[in-house]
Amino acid sequence: MHAVANLPQPPDAAPGISIHHIHLANADTNSERTTEILGELVASLVLSHSTRSTHPSLDSSSNISVDNRIDCAKRGVPHFPGADIPSPRSTGTPAPGGFDVTQLPVEIICEIFEKFVEDDLLHPIRDDKAPRPRVSRICRSDPTKLGQICSRWRTVAINLQKLWSNIFIYNPKHSQIHLTDIWLARSRNSPLNLIIDYDYCTGHDLESGAQILGSFIRHLDHCKQFHLNISIKLLGLLSALIDSPHKPPILESVDLCFPDIFSHNNAEVHMDAIDAIWKYFHHCPSLRQVVWQADEVPSFPKHAPFQLTHVHARFCVSIDDILTFLPQLPLIQELQIEDLSKGPPGPMSPPLLLQHLRLLRIRSHEIPATSFIASLTCPSLETLVIIHSNFSDQSNQDLQALPRLLHRSACRLQKLDLRDSGTNLTDEEWNRCLSNSPLQFLMDLHLSTGSISDRVVGLLSRKSPAGLHEFAPFLEKLYIPSCETSDGLLASMASSRWYKPLDDHNSMLLGHLRKAVIFPRHFGPIDEAFFSTNVLY
Repeated sequence: MHAVANLPQPPDAAPGISIHHIHLANADTNSERTTEILGELVASLVLSHSTRSTHPSLDSSSNISVDNRIDCAKRGVPHFPGADIPSPRSTGTPAPGGFDVTQLPVEIICEIFEKFVEDDLLHPIRDDKAPRPRVSRICRSDPTKLGQICSRWRTVAINLQKLWSNIFIYNPKHSQIHLTDIWLARSRNSPLNLIIDYDYCTGHDLESGAQILGSFIRHLDHCKQFHLNISIKLLGLLSALIDSPHKPPILESVDLCFPDIFSHNNAEVHMDAIDAIWKYFHHCPSLRQVVWQADEVPSFPKHAPFQLTHVHARFCVSIDDILTFLPQLPLIQELQIEDLSKGPPGPMSPPLLLQHLRLLRIRSHEIPATSFIASLTCPSLETLVIIHSNFSDQSNQDLQALPRLLHRSACRLQKLDLRDSGTNLTDEEWNRCLSNSPLQFLMDLHLSTGSISDRVVGLLSRKSPAGLHEFAPFLEKLYIPSCETSDGLLASMASSRWYKPLDDHNSMLLGHLRKAVIFPRHFGPIDEAFFSTNVLY
């Protein structure tokens, strides 16, 4: 949303409202980035608001005047004292060719503010100098800047609880203590997402971390997400929860990590305390999502609640461990296994039915993940990720386990990510695995192996007599980070699947592909010319 810039004015834009003449009154010179982002958001929202049936139209084709629309908006939004919508006739003369956005209806201002704090970065922020809380790991926006535009916007911002309900603390410091308490106070009864993270290599202010964690704990009643990556020295604050009969009523997601647990004495005592803390959280009636870290949770907890829907297990497990545990979770929707390396697997049993499982991600080492999926039936499966490795360069996976799983499950897989470090799996084996799999609804394919060549790329290129791709006809994203093919084959495949013409010949049917990351070991002249001309990611 923050990337919107220099938007052209569409033909149906309201007369007198120019995207290039939006004014943010009283914006100080230290808030240039905030002003720029807000201007972009205002432009986007003003132009799109006419499509919202639940809000007054700003489209010039409407029979209702702009004045009447503002009056309607005034009656339809919550009342914030001090932020009343002034009469458009009493706001003074607008800036030439534009209007003063500080006088927008509160309804639209709230939308602007909520979009302002949406995630907008691809990678987490690792800035240890930030003196304030952040909204999330991947959001650069500061909601406190919204109060610097004008007094009316400040009133709206302070009273908009959702602005302050996401608090991310990176490397706790003294300057964040008071601001954290302010954010929590402004959030009132809004559901909270509370996160503390720190870099163990650089350390952090333990006293500040303790005060912020204490503030978080005092607001657990309104907490929806509670994720902590903190020093084991702060464990005592959490241990105070163990004997409490009261459980947070709306808590849905918990992740606890103590990266320095083995850097201090009495690690086993700490492990017992952490288990007791997890037992406390497992008894929360709304808990649905957990991340069990390897150092703190060595195996599937016996007190895990049946209502869990999302489980991320980062400890070492065997296939038998997983198959014994999963029947306790009849509602499981997402399962991530980070270390399938204990074994060997036991005797085959009838496949376990996981009726609601949508995402399965397995990172396996030595123990083949295909042996695990051979024991499952997943009719709702949409995403499958298998990342396998061995000590040697020889893979021990049975690739045909994949098509058997998909046929047995009759699911509509949309994302498939297969990575195997083995060099013994041939291009023909990968081709047979994919061609035998029912993947008509696949939209995202990632293949990372050392043996992708002409057969697999040919499968991706093949079309029916009607001109449609036979394999994954709706593919939108393709990742092949390593391959070796005949010259021109990659160019032909990519151009045939691309969503718009890549040359002057528009006779072929267009595909759906919008992102292709392909890195062959060597480009021939045809492929070199094609990929030099066309950027596909």
